[in-house]
Amino acid sequence: MNRAVILTGTAQAEGPLRVLRAGPLEATLDNGGLRWIRWNGVEVLRGVMFLVRTPGWGTPAPVITALDILETAGGFTVSYEAHYGTPGSGVTVGIRLRGEAVGELRAEALIRAEAPFETNRTGFVILHPLDGFAGTAVTVGHASAPARNLVIPAQISPGQPVMDIERITHSPVPGLRVETRFEGDIFEMEDHRNWSDASFKTYSRPIGLPYPYLLEPAAPVAQAVTVSMTDTGASATVAPAVDLPPAAGQRLPDYALPLDHPGEAAAALAYAGALQALAPAWLLLRHNAADSAQDLAPLAALLELTRAKLELQVILEGPSAAEADAGLATLAARLRAAGIVTHRIGAFAKIDEQSFQPGEARPPHPAEADIAAALAQHFPESEKIGGSPAFFTEFNRKRPDPALWQGLSFATTPVVHAADDASVMETLQALPHIMASARALAGGRPLLIGPTGIGARINPYGPGPSENAAEAREGMAARDPRQRGLYAAAWTVGYLAQIAAFAPQRFAFGAATGPFGLISTRQDYARPFWDGQPEGALYPLYHVAKWLAAAAGGQLISARTEAGLASVIWEKNGQRSALIANLTPAALTLSALALPGTGLRAPRAELLDASMPTGPVAVGLPDQLDAYAVLHLTQQE
Repeated sequence: MNRAVILTGTAQAEGPLRVLRAGPLEATLDNGGLRWIRWNGVEVLRGVMFLVRTPGWGTPAPVITALDILETAGGFTVSYEAHYGTPGSGVTVGIRLRGEAVGELRAEALIRAEAPFETNRTGFVILHPLDGFAGTAVTVGHASAPARNLVIPAQISPGQPVMDIERITHSPVPGLRVETRFEGDIFEMEDHRNWSDASFKTYSRPIGLPYPYLLEPAAPVAQAVTVSMTDTGASATVAPAVDLPPAAGQRLPDYALPLDHPGEAAAALAYAGALQALAPAWLLLRHNAADSAQDLAPLAALLELTRAKLELQVILEGPSAAEADAGLATLAARLRAAGIVTHRIGAFAKIDEQSFQPGEARPPHPAEADIAAALAQHFPESEKIGGSPAFFTEFNRKRPDPALWQGLSFATTPVVHAADDASVMETLQALPHIMASARALAGGRPLLIGPTGIGARINPYGPGPSENAAEAREGMAARDPRQRGLYAAAWTVGYLAQIAAFAPQRFAFGAATGPFGLISTRQDYARPFWDGQPEGALYPLYHVAKWLAAAAGGQLISARTEAGLASVIWEKNGQRSALIANLTPAALTLSALALPGTGLRAPRAELLDASMPTGPVAVGLPDQLDAYAVLHLTQQE
């Protein structure tokens, strides 16, 4: 049994990391970029990296050669050549990174196209972390206007919060001033929290300029970024960027099992025992126009088997209100004929699954008020849900009218911009920001979260999800290998720990079978370890879903993420329970966070870890949790 496969679903190892130090300055070298840049222990930048974005917003990995690293007491220097694209017709970039103990970090790039090269964006990307930046005062020097002082918004900006940047100065803690200067292009900032990235991204080539554009062999491009730290006695404690509401007393959300089309119900029925034991409160069915001829009898049977209620997300293809009305009328008649009661429904214009900049014109599509009226007519007894069928980004950029709806829904995926293990787990840090911003837009309506998962079910920024190799971690891919590993189980507990205090009405993740499945079934691609298990074996995520389905409606006692551990503690029917997950690739001691606060005395413990990947095992209370392990505790009678 390969431990890496059990943990992350893939035997493919990520590249090595190397910590570089120059006095108080510290940075981690990762695949040519610098991450987690700290000064005297304070994170001043989340990353400095060089990226090439293709016309489809793909992000090719660099082929790095001639790597040279020099470290001395006074500084470090990294230099290398990075090649992007096909040899002979791609881009070669000479990179030099230099850090000095006096408080300066400089990144330089010389960009040379081997042939005319189309790109949407090529250059340095700077990431500011959330804590110590969001909601704080900064000074911005502009390339074409006087410098000004402004506040980075705490509410997530739908567009670019800062544009035309030549330099930006922020203070992550009192006594520490960090100035970042840009050369070689016009830079602007994007609020990465929209996509659940735990950062603000500053990048070159403004989004308002035409793209793709050409890099020409005869015109090399030079860029540079310089970061200067001025320390007058800074504290190492960074204030959180967003305040969580009180967790105690909040209701734990219902669990909804997603079905991405009606045909998935028939496949799910083959595993009746597992789904009956799962007992989801809801089945969340996505219904496209192409699904209108599908037999609804398996869906009716699955609803009967699980005793779940049905929530529909209907995707409307036509551009007019009349077509939306006719489509919903036909669907309502088909559901009635199949004996299916729709307890909750949302309907969304297909065009709203695509991404548009704020204020950008959209093709003709049914208006939100017309959709609400059609739903009221054809599904009068159903709860009506608005929001977005896509991600929070699209929710934020086309804000719904809460007065039309009884609840608002959106999803997230952690692999829009980066797909490495650390970046995906870091997206959990952005979730309280997303929930706080969504709550501010919701007008008091409840929030419904998902379907979510490690991969991407849809791609608002391209023609569809990426077709990754079966074991590859890749941005915007639907079949991410980590979904079948312990990683997804731990990440999902962490997700709940970050959103639970906001009391979402329902939380949808996973699927019955397939790439997002809770149940292992044969696929048209290889799945190490799992292909050797019996058909219908249960992925680690199944057990988390089952525990959360049983917890629905419970009263939250606490939910927190600290020191790499996520914990959710609740009480239901007089019984106290807890879920604790290790969000890191290393073993962690439990006593530091989770156990003293559970209020559980001699609890029954069930453990999911790398030694028992196909199902939890009753254990004594452990002193530590292995990488990505999940512990379920219940008070014994």
